[in-house]
Amino acid sequence: MKPYLWDPWQTAAELPSRTAVVADGEHCTFAELTARADALGRGLRSAGVQDGAVLTTDLPTGPRFFALALAALRYGYGLLPVAPSLFASSTAARLMTDARAVLHVGGTDLGPAAATAALPVPSLTDEALASTANLGPLPLAARAGHLAYATSGTTGEPQAVPRARPPRPYRGVAVDHRYAAGLVFGAHVMGNPAYHLGTLGPALYALQAGSTVVVQRTWSADGFAELVDRHGADSAFLGIDQLVDAVVADRSPARRLRVLFHGGSACPPAVKRSAIDLFGPVLHEYYGTSKSTLTQITTPEWLRHPGSVGRPLPGIRIEIAEDGRPLPPGEPGEICVRLRTADRDSADPELLHTGDLGFLDDDGYLFVVGRKTGLQQDSLDTAHLEYQIRMLPGVADVAVTGDPVPVCYVETLPGQQERTARKVVRAAELLGFPRPTTRIVTQGTLPRTPSGKIRRAGLDTWWAATGEATA
Repeated sequence: MKPYLWDPWQTAAELPSRTAVVADGEHCTFAELTARADALGRGLRSAGVQDGAVLTTDLPTGPRFFALALAALRYGYGLLPVAPSLFASSTAARLMTDARAVLHVGGTDLGPAAATAALPVPSLTDEALASTANLGPLPLAARAGHLAYATSGTTGEPQAVPRARPPRPYRGVAVDHRYAAGLVFGAHVMGNPAYHLGTLGPALYALQAGSTVVVQRTWSADGFAELVDRHGADSAFLGIDQLVDAVVADRSPARRLRVLFHGGSACPPAVKRSAIDLFGPVLHEYYGTSKSTLTQITTPEWLRHPGSVGRPLPGIRIEIAEDGRPLPPGEPGEICVRLRTADRDSADPELLHTGDLGFLDDDGYLFVVGRKTGLQQDSLDTAHLEYQIRMLPGVADVAVTGDPVPVCYVETLPGQQERTARKVVRAAELLGFPRPTTRIVTQGTLPRTPSGKIRRAGLDTWWAATGEATA
């Protein structure tokens, strides 16, 4: 079946009482959600917020957040979600400044931290915006709005990243049945309600297509399985850390999902094979940058190309380069991308350097090796070591730091610590590294960002504070 355009306002017209969003005890129908989005759009225009302006919010992921997100998309605003924890420092204010935000939209108390933080922009509650008197029909913006983006902050402080504004009015999404979203499908469970765009994207897509979105605000593998079964879900998103939790707990829903999305960080093959055994051949992985989703891969494809994150989406070209020189298949280098015109900003270069390292195989499937840091060759060597460790049986996740002696922080699946430590040393020796410092811990131990990635910045300080022994 060919994709077709759909949006929440069409769902509200056809099925006004269909449940749109559920989060703990909060819920709303599509009629209520779109009415709230219209009220927020009206309030923003009444407040004099200019077309295309960027807003920030710390509303918790749930009905009110998604109403604001839809208002931004339909009525032409950028929306940068900011995690409440960032208001405890100057990070939130810096993100607002970097994103050139003009207004912060918080909850009834301006959010858990924003009320007392020194913000560089005015603040309004979403209730105040939504209570604006009805000013009559509200036309769509000439150009749709967009969700802005903040990096995860794995190697330092999160950074605001600009995104291209769509050139056309809001049109909803192209509904493709292979993503198990739409009026004929069950709910989408958002297992990681982080403010990172990578975790919001699948949920926002499902909502626009007409699916109910169920937000799991407090994570547990048992809770996830219970939500899938209770709401008859057909699709879901899990971060890699949550995927590992489910594998270790050996807990899957009684209801077989049609699609289980994951992405945001590299998934060790041992984890993914176990997840396929647990959930079935329904895993759908994607890889992208702040600008766009770049690749995707289904379970059957992954089993033929284990460790890959897929082939480029239509209209996107991926090149592997070193010092500006394209590299042939199999040779690792920096992942560079030629984006679709709709995803490019006028200031973007034709060839976007992602800062990630990887290689393409002979069939055009991309493998992500690691992150570029420091000198190119040093980065590539360290990333290659990290990649080889990630490929080891029993490894749940890994981060390699240190120069010239590598320090390997490795999370393992239960019962794999001693065996993995020996294999890490061997992998380093085979690549010509001096004997590494190996710090082997059980799955779920290393510090992580809200989006589930290992927080690399300060790992040595964290380790010193834990009092763990060095392997």
